[in-house]
Amino acid sequence: MNRGWLWLCCLLLVFMLAACDDDYGDEYYEDETDQIVGEQNTPASMAPGTYRSATCPFAVPRGYRIECGYLTVPENRQKNNTRTIQLAVAVVKASGQTQPDPIIYLAGGPGGSAIDDFVADPEGWGKPFVHGRDLILLDQRGTGYSIPSLDCPEFAEMEADENPDRACYDRLSRQGIDFSAYNTAENAADVAALRLALGIESWNLLGISYGTRLALDVMRYHPQGVRAAVLDSVFPPNADTPLEDVLSTVAALERLFAECDADAYCSQEYPDLRDLFLETVARLNEDQEGEIFGDDLLFAIGNAFNDTTLIPLLPYVIYEVADGNYEVLDEIGFETDYRRPRYQDEDRSDSEGMYNSVMCYDEYAVGDYERVERAVVGQIPEELEAGLLQSVFDLTTMCAFWNPRSSVDNSPVRSSVPTLILAGQYDVATPVYWAHLTAQTLTNAYVYEFPGAGHSLLTDVDCAMEITAQFLSNPSRQPNGSCIAAIEWPNFE
Repeated sequence: MNRGWLWLCCLLLVFMLAACDDDYGDEYYEDETDQIVGEQNTPASMAPGTYRSATCPFAVPRGYRIECGYLTVPENRQKNNTRTIQLAVAVVKASGQTQPDPIIYLAGGPGGSAIDDFVADPEGWGKPFVHGRDLILLDQRGTGYSIPSLDCPEFAEMEADENPDRACYDRLSRQGIDFSAYNTAENAADVAALRLALGIESWNLLGISYGTRLALDVMRYHPQGVRAAVLDSVFPPNADTPLEDVLSTVAALERLFAECDADAYCSQEYPDLRDLFLETVARLNEDQEGEIFGDDLLFAIGNAFNDTTLIPLLPYVIYEVADGNYEVLDEIGFETDYRRPRYQDEDRSDSEGMYNSVMCYDEYAVGDYERVERAVVGQIPEELEAGLLQSVFDLTTMCAFWNPRSSVDNSPVRSSVPTLILAGQYDVATPVYWAHLTAQTLTNAYVYEFPGAGHSLLTDVDCAMEITAQFLSNPSRQPNGSCIAAIEWPNFE
């Protein structure tokens, strides 16, 4: 080879290396000995990812061995010449003998951080089903420690009469964020790319809330290597989310009223609970000078349904508010911004921008408000109509500019992957009906309902953890759910 050809080859090599460099640079990786663990040849729809080990970007809890890194993937797999993004990964190493099939935890939200969920309460993960298995924590695109973040500090910085959604959208737009890339299908491709990049032959999916929607998309589009799936508080793609978000709150309220009436203690202490609640909501909404509105009470009770530990308190809280004691709402964590917790500096647990992007792209469409309004007006108690419709109106209005819904495949997921589905009977975020809707098209699914329980069973319900441990030890065999019969309910306070 002559020198001219040699010089040309070298020049081409330089250009190729420059083109392969990611948009954010190596300054995001604190470990100078980054190691590429794996890069696979996969279909274009599931573009390959590269994994580099890095120093953990958080304080590792004492007593735990955690290995961290970043998965680099295309921002938008549907476009040519898209930039790359980096997804934060933490692997919590099992102590003692380790099973070959780890668990990957898919956080809820959308917008939650799997890493933050663990780091904020590592002892809460002393669950039997993770013993002997590595626990893989993936901060989904746009969330947590991943780069870029779609977090919205505007929610803390702006006044009540301003629009933080619009301000956050405008800022992220100026940064070049491709909002259409922040959706469940891209998330699912990221999960599949991570398994290949880490060289894992088989693993188990653990999804909670929105994480179950993500797990279902992995089962639909990337089932290779999935040994089993645990879906806690399932959010199926074929749910009519805008409508059923309204109906689920009404169903939980009616269940509460009926179970209180049927319980000797509750019916004596809190008689005519339904009538009192509806009258209180109406009265407080009519009093424009009052300390709270009736809709505030509705939102507070609706939120509390998702926390299993708070449900026994709700008849007492309703009676106290009706009597003018509004401070009692502190006992159930009342916040006026019921949709999302208030942003705090350095808080990575909730990415508002990712929430907006996913809900708009996958769930809410232009015209949904009018459709839902027609469906519920006159069909639910009049006192609740305005309050419950407000959240639908807010989301459809925001989604008109944020990330308008595309041609998403919201058909039922059909899969033979062994699947455990856990459902709380009072869950309003992912109602119990959705568990059975999901199971209809899964040939190896087991569904368990938990009385008196709300959202995220594996947080508070020991019986759910016991059933999950059985299932993961042998996914081909139906777990023994006899512990459900031993749950003490009702136990109103």
